[in-house]
Amino acid sequence: MQNTHLRTYVKKHPDNKMAWYLLGKEYLGEGQEAKANYCFQQAGEVYEAFERSKAPADIWVDYQDKLVEMSEQKEKKQRRRKMWLTLFMLLVLAGLPPADAPGFSREAADALSAALESTDEIPDPVGADQQAETAFIAPSNVFTAAAFGGGNHGEAALAAAWSGSGPKVETSAVLGMQTSDDWSLWKRNMPVKYIVQTNTSGKLTAQSYDAKQCNCEPPEITPKIKKMALAWTAKQEAAASLSSAIVAYRKKNDAWPKSVTQMAQPFPNNILGETAPGMTEMFPKLLALHQGKAQKGKSNSSGKENGSTSLDSSQGKNAAFADTLGGQPFLQEPLEMVIDKDKHKLALISGDTIVRIYDVGLGGDQTPEGSFIITDKVVNPNGRSNGEFGSRGMQLSNTNYAIHGTNEPDSIGLDESLGCVRMRTEDVEELFALAPQGTPVRIGEDVLPDLTLVPEAKQRYQHTLVPKQNNPNKTYHWLN
Repeated sequence: MQNTHLRTYVKKHPDNKMAWYLLGKEYLGEGQEAKANYCFQQAGEVYEAFERSKAPADIWVDYQDKLVEMSEQKEKKQRRRKMWLTLFMLLVLAGLPPADAPGFSREAADALSAALESTDEIPDPVGADQQAETAFIAPSNVFTAAAFGGGNHGEAALAAAWSGSGPKVETSAVLGMQTSDDWSLWKRNMPVKYIVQTNTSGKLTAQSYDAKQCNCEPPEITPKIKKMALAWTAKQEAAASLSSAIVAYRKKNDAWPKSVTQMAQPFPNNILGETAPGMTEMFPKLLALHQGKAQKGKSNSSGKENGSTSLDSSQGKNAAFADTLGGQPFLQEPLEMVIDKDKHKLALISGDTIVRIYDVGLGGDQTPEGSFIITDKVVNPNGRSNGEFGSRGMQLSNTNYAIHGTNEPDSIGLDESLGCVRMRTEDVEELFALAPQGTPVRIGEDVLPDLTLVPEAKQRYQHTLVPKQNNPNKTYHWLN
């Protein structure tokens, strides 16, 4: 971005200290030190925070684009909101409550008036006489993750953490995902790369925790933050499983589920074969998210203006994802499985993020290629946990092929089956819990990185088996 664009932006947003800082960096790069110093003075504590972090220069090019882009989007929303609020206020002042707002009251008018005065900007530091008013604010901890590696520095996540900060005591932690080719790698113990903090006086600071990136000796991450980060990643996995189950239930029944229990039924209605802690609390938010997407799709297809959807009603201070930057689940794309016949790998993915990569046994040319879905999900397909199909089986599109356990663990990584996908017991049981019935499966060659991505035993996905997951009415004869 040229500094002429930033100058225009600063004129419109003279209180945006980050914009002043970025403009100063532009002038400094052009050798105009006097102008740069003036901009840095206007940036105040932003200059101090980011200069201390010693982030590499090339990060700011993408960072400023992301920040300005997000700020412009925010400004557009504010203009649109102010237009409608102004119209409402005019109607109120004229004594004509809007026809589509029954019960419109003076209290509502006062709230709208207050909203008109709000700028949603990062607050300036408050004085000592105001600190008592902010002392009661409960601190919050918000997490997100971003790809770091292969030229990625997590600019979008950093910009989101910065622009999302408001008049509250908050710690926004950006966890770092490694990359492999075009994939981002999800792990249960991802390192903290950045923390953006707002304190009780409204001061915003940022700290890099990557010694190579900041060229510094970063402080230690507190045990509390590490523990919360682990809990956050576990929650996102449960949310991805539940969200995918909602999508699968809708496709199968042409209706939305009313509860988690409705999806966690005995065989064959076991969309969810296993449940995880927190699913009941997450369900209303995730259901509203998918209903909102469906409504938006209908509005777009009919050419009508999109109105508010049930997604809006799921927002709130005590939302299920208040610990996630943006208030939405991080892994939003439905789960899928990808099987690589060359590398003998099975990956569970969400969009371009790999959640797990397991080692598997295959059948060489006898393992079919193509697209399938998980149909039958069965516990103890042979009637016992140590049979040839192990303790779990997931059938591929009503064929004679399945993903299942094995009583021949030495065959993992080899082509010794008659076409089925063999997995170790601990792997297939975790996959069975994560991937709902209806999960798409793609089998091909050279489609995954040659690595294994599985948590250590104590960090495995925690789940509770739904009763009656066996199929007493059928003996399976998959091509093991």
